[in-house]
Amino acid sequence: MATGFDVNRSKVSDDALAEFLSKPVEEDITTVPGIGPKAAEILAKNCENDPGIETTFQLIGKFLSLKGKGMGSKEHCDAMWFYLQAKGVNSFRAGIVHSIAERTNIMMPGIYESNED
Repeated sequence: MATGFDVNRSKVSDDALAEFLSKPVEEDITTVPGIGPKAAEILAKNCENDPGIETTFQLIGKFLSLKGKGMGSKEHCDAMWFYLQAKGVNSFRAGIVHSIAERTNIMMPGIYESNED
């Protein structure tokens, strides 16, 4: 079983990722490669100390909130991968993390360095 983020385990096609990165961010969370209706439903659920995530903007916000002081890209992506795992997202975690990391890096260059993976 995988333990953390590995970009090579992403099942998101290059074309799907390129399309996501080329368009403006949309509110609909299912526009994120790897998030279908089931994952969207799982993410929307409120948990004990974790409010649901219903939009792409909130998912990006969660990704950013997990970036700790001095944390490199690998540790940051691992944190997001484990967050998705804890929420119950069992499919396409690597693809979701990769898509959000790449998208966020366009908005904030340097936040994700793919060569660290």
